[in-house]
Amino acid sequence: MSLCQNNNAGSSASNTVDDLDSYKDIDVINSPPQLSGTLEKTDKSVQVVDEGATDDTSVFYNKYKDTVGVLTPEIEKRLTKKNFWRLMVQTWWIAFLIHLDKSTLSSASTMGIFKDVQMTKNQYNELFIVFYAGYLVALWPGAYLSQRIGHKYFITGSLFLWALLLGVHPAVKTGKQLMALRFLLGLTESQIVPSTAVLHQAFFDYKRSPWIQMLWWASGSFANVLLTMIAYKLILDDKAGSLPGGISSWKWLHWVCTILTFIVFVPLLIWLPNSPVDAKWLTTEEKVHTITMIRRTHAGVRNSTFRWKQVRECFTDLKTWLFIAHMFFNELPNNTSQQIPLLIVDYGFTPAQSALFNIAKPIWGSMLVVATAGLLFWTNLGMGYSCAISYIPCFLGGIIELAAPWNNKIALVVGTQISTFKPSYLLALSWAGLATTGYTKRMVTMSSCVVSAAVANMIAPEFWKEKYRPRYRLPWAFMTAFWVISPLLCVVIRLYLQRENKRRQAVIEEKGDYEEDAEKVNVETAGEVVQMNDWDLDLTDRENKKFIYPL
Repeated sequence: MSLCQNNNAGSSASNTVDDLDSYKDIDVINSPPQLSGTLEKTDKSVQVVDEGATDDTSVFYNKYKDTVGVLTPEIEKRLTKKNFWRLMVQTWWIAFLIHLDKSTLSSASTMGIFKDVQMTKNQYNELFIVFYAGYLVALWPGAYLSQRIGHKYFITGSLFLWALLLGVHPAVKTGKQLMALRFLLGLTESQIVPSTAVLHQAFFDYKRSPWIQMLWWASGSFANVLLTMIAYKLILDDKAGSLPGGISSWKWLHWVCTILTFIVFVPLLIWLPNSPVDAKWLTTEEKVHTITMIRRTHAGVRNSTFRWKQVRECFTDLKTWLFIAHMFFNELPNNTSQQIPLLIVDYGFTPAQSALFNIAKPIWGSMLVVATAGLLFWTNLGMGYSCAISYIPCFLGGIIELAAPWNNKIALVVGTQISTFKPSYLLALSWAGLATTGYTKRMVTMSSCVVSAAVANMIAPEFWKEKYRPRYRLPWAFMTAFWVISPLLCVVIRLYLQRENKRRQAVIEEKGDYEEDAEKVNVETAGEVVQMNDWDLDLTDRENKKFIYPL
């Protein structure tokens, strides 16, 4: 069969869809141009759809799929390894900067920022509230913008603005000015994690993507180690009066982070791809094979057309609300990590000692993330059970904080370290994305989960009021309760998806799951018509009954 046919104006043709359970309400062109040449006869109806209704990689894939060799297990293994190292060496730096920024303010809390900006402890807590207010405002518009312009330009543009705002922090004089900056910083950072997660899912299928995402997130922990070491040295130099210009250590810390962000921004602007099609390290054959690995799961790679129908479906899908609920309870204890430097000082340690203790948290966090990645890679537990298990250290840390006597300072420090880092945020966000198809629906689902997280993070500082100091028994009791509710929701989500998969498996056994069984479609592109099938359409998980939810 000829892959492409010239497109000439002509009479209209009738189009039908045989399998309404496979796809519904797609953008069908009612009067498509007549095609010159002869198409191979099939027993299935051929419909004509607009290019915006297909995955963005479909035209590329269907043009070149017959010119490449067979994807063997050996080639697949080699290609996965190549994509892992070439893509992850870029996105690791994004995770590094995300963790760096989130820890900068908490480190600054013991470096003189209260004196320079004249803040109280409660006003310090409000900085996190306004940060996540910015998060909240920008998330859904960010989802739309990142889909339209591509993740590469959205991520790099956000990093550029992020660096500028960090660089301005040392100039603030009042708490209100600092609040304004934190709000703007929340605006720029909000969509970076969902965009990077979706970018990973364009290169790795649902079996590989979860543990790869975990290894990506683990790299951010090293940012906390680096930041803690820098903060420790700056505190000592500030105490000795050896910092240039007599400038406070917290201001130098922000400038160091600004320089690092600009250094990362430039190469990402050059090399970061939007999808396998524009990955500079892949040949044409490798691009086709990478897309093939994603197509097998009916997951889709990328679509730049924003589809309001998929937005509506997102918010009428029960599983979306289950993921949103889980993310809310997961993030309610999140401000605990921002309180650690102050908590440790309250235990009787110095600011410099507090900084040293904070080295343990990211190292422990990296171990926990790598262990979770191991569960995903070497066992069949899946994302739901692995996510639930990851809360065990947090729960134990909460019990220690509630039960340990006040004079046992070591136990209290250990409790703070093991309870404040968990891989569940990214794992649950990745799971929500992998369990959702239809590119707009996926972006809106993931952004809605982060909206839920932002709301929780705006509430979270309210638990750590000055009146509960220094033992904070009531806040720790709430945190421990949330660390019980969250894993239970993971199990509920898994059971719900498992039930849906049983229904879908019956459909697959009846109708088949092979590409040659799919409905044929013609897609109009610039000056030509490319023949594809319904695997190429931007279908949601509700429309595509052959999609199996990852558990």
